[in-house]
This record gives sequence, C-alpha cells and structure tokens, in this order.
Amino acid sequence: MTWRSLYESLHDSPEVLRPWLAAHPDLVAEIRELGRPGAHRTRPGHDPLQRLYALGRVLDLLIADHPEAYPAFCAALGADRVDRKAFHPFFHEVAEVRQAHDPGEPPSIVAERWPGFMVGTLLLARAGVVVTAGERHLVAGVADRSAVYWTHHRRHRPACDLSHGWGHNSQWRTDARRDYLADGRFHYNVDGTERPADQAEVELVRHRCGTVTDPGDDLFPYDLRHVEPAMLET
Repeated sequence: MTWRSLYESLHDSPEVLRPWLAAHPDLVAEIRELGRPGAHRTRPGHDPLQRLYALGRVLDLLIADHPEAYPAFCAALGADRVDRKAFHPFFHEVAEVRQAHDPGEPPSIVAERWPGFMVGTLLLARAGVVVTAGERHLVAGVADRSAVYWTHHRRHRPACDLSHGWGHNSQWRTDARRDYLADGRFHYNVDGTERPADQAEVELVRHRCGTVTDPGDDLFPYDLRHVEPAMLET
C-alpha cells in the first residue's frame, strides 16, 4: 500500500489514517529523512519526490475534507506545528485578505484556517491564514483567490500542479516541491533549476500565487528556485 492508496481510501473515512501509519513505518521514516539537516543540499531521486508529492495530496484532502484529523496525522509523521505569529509566505498561505484602509499596511495574521507543519528542516504544509493587509502588499480577490501553484487542490480557489492534465496513473509520477528552512535561509523549491527573472517571479515562488495582480493559471513556474535570508519574527 502507498500514499496514493491512502489518499484513495480517505474518500471513505479518515479512520484509516492511524492503522495505515502503524503499518508503514518505512514511508514515515522516509519523510523524516527528507527533513534531516542538510537534506536541502541533495536531490533524493524521483521515487522519494513522487512519494512526497502523493503525501502532499493526502494533506490537501485532509485540509479540505477532514480538518479535524489533519493535525494528529501530521504529528504522527513527526511534524512540528508552525507557530509563527508574524506573517511570512514561507510559512503561511493566504486564505483570506481583509483589505486595510492604509495601502502600505504590511500583512498581519488575524486568524488561522488550518495549521502548518514542518518535518525537521522541511516544510510539510503551510498554514492557511486570514490576514489584514494594504493593497500594495496583498489585494483581496487576488492573493486569496488567484490560482495557487504547486498545489493539487484547494476548496476555495483554483489550484495548479504538474499532475493536472495527465491520466489517472501518470499524474502520480509528479515530483514534489521541497522548501527548507536551513542554514539561516529560506530555500524555496530547492529542486528548481532556474533563478527568477524579475521580482514578480520571485514573489510567485515565495507566495505560490499572485499578490497584487492575478497572473492567471497558465504559467509554468515549476523550474524556478529562490533563496533568501530567514529574517524571522516569532
């Protein structure tokens, strides 16, 4: 049984989660290995990346349909909950923007829709948050409603990943995106091979969606990678 089979069985009931994890310690150990210190420096090969992608599909489904089971499942994987009060696109996905009167007001979190998790240095899933922000930073209807890339499914907005458009079996041969907090830096999409050409592409890699203008759902940002200092506020 694989992450894919877990995903398919979850459509019936989340009760399968705990026995599935107990029966597959090797797959859980592989995820933890991907989060070990230094893992961002090496590419693990297509098979582990495809298994990580399938796990991402499981998480998307839990967030959408079984949110009560999602935190315990991530904890069972050995993941730590993201506990950052200050908004940052590495840790936080914008689920809703409440537009501030001041166009220059930076984003601040006012509520959490679902928690985020990290396994060691690897970002497992971003937290979904409600923010207030000025329109110079995040525009309501764009940052919370434009297509979110590197994502298979979101209930409230379009989602795009490299599996879309492929057949029932071939879609599962998709490599996952890996993001790391390591060596005092945020490493976005470490397996990408190209640097962003401009600031708009940088923000797309950071946020995975449009922020002030909607870029549409037909871009191909999947080869882009970005590294920046981790200036952290708790």
